[in-house]
Amino acid sequence: MTGVIATAEDLRVEVGGRVVLAGAHLEIGNGEAVGLFGPSGSGKTTLALALLGHLGSGARHIGGQSYVAGRPMLPSPPPGVRGGVVSYLGQDPGMALTPYMRVDGALRLAAGDRRADVTSLLARVGLPPTLARRYPHQLSGGQQQRVALAFALARSPRLLILDEPTSSLDPLASEEVLAELRRLRDSGTAMLWISHDPETTRKMVDRTVLLDDGRITPGSPAAHRAPPVLNSSTVDIASSPLVLSATAITAFHGPTPVLRDVDLTVRSGECLAVLGVSGAGKSTLARCLTGLHRPRSGEVTLAGRTLAATVRERTRADRAAVQLVPQNPAESLHPRQDVRTALSRPLRVLRRMPAAGHDAEVRLLLNMVGLPEATAKRLPGELSGGQRQRVAIARALAAGPRVMVCDEITSALDPVAQAEVLALLDDLRLRQGLAIVFITHDTAAAAAISGRVLVLADSRVVAQGPTNELLARPDDLPSLLKRGRPTTEEPCPS
Repeated sequence: MTGVIATAEDLRVEVGGRVVLAGAHLEIGNGEAVGLFGPSGSGKTTLALALLGHLGSGARHIGGQSYVAGRPMLPSPPPGVRGGVVSYLGQDPGMALTPYMRVDGALRLAAGDRRADVTSLLARVGLPPTLARRYPHQLSGGQQQRVALAFALARSPRLLILDEPTSSLDPLASEEVLAELRRLRDSGTAMLWISHDPETTRKMVDRTVLLDDGRITPGSPAAHRAPPVLNSSTVDIASSPLVLSATAITAFHGPTPVLRDVDLTVRSGECLAVLGVSGAGKSTLARCLTGLHRPRSGEVTLAGRTLAATVRERTRADRAAVQLVPQNPAESLHPRQDVRTALSRPLRVLRRMPAAGHDAEVRLLLNMVGLPEATAKRLPGELSGGQRQRVAIARALAAGPRVMVCDEITSALDPVAQAEVLALLDDLRLRQGLAIVFITHDTAAAAAISGRVLVLADSRVVAQGPTNELLARPDDLPSLLKRGRPTTEEPCPS
């Protein structure tokens, strides 16, 4: 095929008063796959949204234009272009899913056909038909991402804009989605592929470009490297006090068991990694630990004292002590509250800090997670996915926790930002004795930060031990995960 399917011409956009795109120019040919790289906050998502004719909260179009199939997309797209000609899969799939609509109804709505074959759409992204009757909150983050991709494919668009499409997926689920995207690419679907993973993206695209300082140039970033192992630990974990433990945790979603007799312990200054594929029960475990889901049986203890099963029943001090950093911060940050407000609330509610001290503490928290002070005045929609994730970490730190439960918190970050966040967590672990439960599907991240690893599959613990022993032969791990992989894609609980 010849011709151009999408163009950005001298595109200029500012977000929160800051110029993000400063004369960006890009052409995507019919059937061409283009990889777009750039550091976190460089404007990659803003460019993608401009091609869709939807700039989002806090963004202002100040010059230039974007075109799809020859039609201008700004300030708003012509009828039928979005969805029919161009579709988008974003970083935060939960934002694309209607919380009060079941998957099958939403897919039929996306397809514009009440008789659409929902089972086939789900199968294309590696999901079983049993998920069709579930609500978004009953899906894991990886399942949400695949459902969102099914939405994007529902009307067979000519151009797919993919913003970190596999960042929240475990390696097995990622390969299933990549196989479908390869089929689409080979059949002539054009793609703009936004990523921080050059190794994966280069295999999927025809050429790559870089976005930095608001402009696009040809080229590609340095090869992706796994975060280095952090060998700075001086904490004697064996002699550290036990902070958090879970004993025989069994949890259900309706009639379906999601966790079965799961035990874990974590000591002061220790990082325990919980590895598992999408749907294995990792997020359910995080919710049980933090009181967001009541287990059917078992108990969670803090420093030897049994915690109430739900967060509403826990004391203020207990809520502050065990904090969750969620997988999708866009779902947990109020879209109309600036960052200062988000960070001030735990200072006020959980730490009872006087308002006079909030500004100084907010500046300190932002500095700890590598964000400039000006971030305090910005809304979540004015931040990149990676920046929102760091705000979510800062908000958890604002409570002054003893335990931080981190649910896939590095999945949306580029390698540099990921290494910075891991170094931050390691520093907190060492200096403050913070205990960390690090939930991930990324073996490299687990190896970088954890001292022990627990492998969760088919709702059970299938292996555990010291990181340097369990991950000594990383080639063996996929078979271990696949051996216990849930065949029915168990959901997160409601």
